[in-house]
Amino acid sequence: MIKHIEIIVFAMAFSFPLAAKSLYVFIPTEIRANVMQEKMGSFCSGIDITVFGRAKDFHRQVNANPPSAILSLEPVVKYSKAFNTVLTGRKNGFETEGYVLVSIDKQLELASIAGKKIGVVDLLGRKPMAEFITNLFKTKIQLKRVTKVEDLLPLITFGSVDGIFISESIYSQLKLKSNLNLVETKPGIKLGLASAAIDSSNDRDVIQCIAAFDTKLNTILGVDEWRLL
Repeated sequence: MIKHIEIIVFAMAFSFPLAAKSLYVFIPTEIRANVMQEKMGSFCSGIDITVFGRAKDFHRQVNANPPSAILSLEPVVKYSKAFNTVLTGRKNGFETEGYVLVSIDKQLELASIAGKKIGVVDLLGRKPMAEFITNLFKTKIQLKRVTKVEDLLPLITFGSVDGIFISESIYSQLKLKSNLNLVETKPGIKLGLASAAIDSSNDRDVIQCIAAFDTKLNTILGVDEWRLL
């Protein structure tokens, strides 16, 4: 009888497919989530990839249905404490990028930044994002959060904010698109580029597919190459 039960259990163990490895991606770009998801899928056969366009959706799913791995900007990866960072992106030899305050015609005064309304792409959610920015500037700032990179320029164009807080690379992109006299203020803040982290299973199959991304896809993600930790 015992042997018969063991045979049944053994057969059942192989009658169900293994759970698919999954990767959740959240990196704000001007590329639509479904387009990026399709591009990544070509490098990650057998891995279930979901690309999110909003921080809110990303964090909700990470908590409700934890994936095998996540790929996002370094502040987001650090915020998702259940994952261990194993891959960091580099650009021009650096793993961080400078961030600037961008305004129209006149630079913002850092000494009086606390009284200004600043636009940002939301990475962490309302309260965590406010705490994150407050910690960066060492003072409380009024934030206007948007979900997409393309929503930033209208904020200053129509005077909804005094300035926007963005990476130097996004600033360069906006200057090419806008006829406004955009000016920058450098607060001396640098943040990490895209990073990948895995869960406690320490399964690195997902990481191998990320490391295989081609130049075009890496450029979209804001990196030149990946460094394995």
